[in-house]
Amino acid sequence: MTITRTNPNSTTDEATTEELLAAVDVLGPKFRERMRTLDEASAFPFENFAEATEVGLNRLNVPTEFGGFGYWLPGNFSGLYRILERLAYWDSNTAQLLQVHNHAAGIVAWHGTPHQREHFLPDIVDGAFCASLGSEAHIYENGAEALAAELRKVDGGYVLNARKAFTSVSAIAKYLLVWVAVEGDGPYAERMLFALVPKSAPGVTVLDDWQMLGMRSTVSCGITFEDVFVPDFNVIGEPGCWVNEDPRTFSCAYASNHLGSAQGAFDFICSYVAGRPDLRDSEIVKVRLGRMDAQLYAARSGLYAAAARLDRGDDFDEAEADAIRAMHLCKNAVLSIPFEGFDIVGARAAHERYPLGQMMRDARTFTLHFRDDLYVQRLADLDLGKGFSAKKARGGSTPFDQSSAGA
Repeated sequence: MTITRTNPNSTTDEATTEELLAAVDVLGPKFRERMRTLDEASAFPFENFAEATEVGLNRLNVPTEFGGFGYWLPGNFSGLYRILERLAYWDSNTAQLLQVHNHAAGIVAWHGTPHQREHFLPDIVDGAFCASLGSEAHIYENGAEALAAELRKVDGGYVLNARKAFTSVSAIAKYLLVWVAVEGDGPYAERMLFALVPKSAPGVTVLDDWQMLGMRSTVSCGITFEDVFVPDFNVIGEPGCWVNEDPRTFSCAYASNHLGSAQGAFDFICSYVAGRPDLRDSEIVKVRLGRMDAQLYAARSGLYAAAARLDRGDDFDEAEADAIRAMHLCKNAVLSIPFEGFDIVGARAAHERYPLGQMMRDARTFTLHFRDDLYVQRLADLDLGKGFSAKKARGGSTPFDQSSAGA
């Protein structure tokens, strides 16, 4: 099934979003079936990506004039988060990978020059994937993370020497969107822009360092850049563009993945209980399921309300504060529901024939992307009258200076 847009100049309508959700539900059971094999082999879901591309899930954040669906742009946020939630319901690994690619495409679309957009976006629509390389929290090192990647100016472009970690999508990517600063003495975030580096460029090396508890099929290995030449044309944005010019963050997208994963675990628990009269008729079990149901409702309500604020164009800082509240609720749901499911289902839940074990490992791993305590402290500062800034603060959507880094 290939979904096309009938009006390339409008924001995505509800009918198109429903078509994409229906396409996800056709693909989703196959994604779920492959989860265990991919997890055991720490293998990238190439087949999932091929099928996702056929229905357009690779161009969610590409503007409509270039053949995309125009999500993650002013007035057009909610549909993206519903799609990511549904993808994560079936397989959080594939959902996270498609999220990263589409965010990278959206960054090129927002910060690229007209010439860059005309060059790169049609390639992305045709199936060129993008990894997003921000983290420098290297797996085999201890201590606080410190962003150090910089571009050194030379004739016709820049030279990049850097090492990045957790490079989701790099296994299939044609382009590596590197979060990097130009040389200088100011704060890193104010010097930061993006280098769009072909993975095939001389000096790029993908490391074999992905041995993880969960999210194994993301294959998010480290990558080194040794004297890699970056032409001026491949530099996206101006210094400080992400924190000063871009009214978007990643918070609702991560919340969407957590929520979809939590719902997937809950539905498995309910289906198992429904087939066991001793559990189905237990008042204790029903009380626990009812509490989970309410927890999911609260998390979903918070996420959808935050997304609606973004659609309306409400105050950016206020909308992001709501997005962080939603991410906290969704994270708590995905961490608690699979774990509590083991107590309800019993020892058989630990057998590999059931998906709950992998759901638990994936949830525990994926929710480590951002420290929840850092986010809720920012909410407390807001409550205590210290204000709140969506981009001018330590958080997963903003690069940080070494003085405020936390591993």
